[in-house]
Amino acid sequence: MVAHVSDDRRIGATQLQQKLHALVGQWSQGRVTLKQIVGLSDEELYALASQGYYLFLQGKTEPARVVFEGLVAIDPRNAYYYRALGAIYWRLKEPQKALKQFTYAIRVAPREISSYINRAEIHVALQKFDEARTDLEFALGNAGPFDGALISKARAILRMVT
Repeated sequence: MVAHVSDDRRIGATQLQQKLHALVGQWSQGRVTLKQIVGLSDEELYALASQGYYLFLQGKTEPARVVFEGLVAIDPRNAYYYRALGAIYWRLKEPQKALKQFTYAIRVAPREISSYINRAEIHVALQKFDEARTDLEFALGNAGPFDGALISKARAILRMVT
């Protein structure tokens, strides 16, 4: 009887190993995300994001960075996670990393104007005024009816660089 249990475990472990190997192959080719592999729901991921955001608000940027880097790895198709990482890197005084994160957010959600405005802020700080104007003009040209605060921010930054 003990031999059968051991054999069953070995077969189960082999099947699990084969399944994981296939999933890792699919993940490395971009056909599945870690979110799909791990099986976390959007609600669970947003709960984690909320905790990361609260850490950020409390000035605990390093733990917040870890949370959002994990979320980006798990769900790389969510622009909010990239924007949060951009804000964290900006606070950590790492503008190049912040720029990359806002650029990733734009790739994921090219119509989300807050990413352009945030990236423009960093361009201004780096004295890359042409790049800032380009981002701000795009944001202003693509703003929606509920983007009033973002429009005001974009116009204020644009006045600084013109």
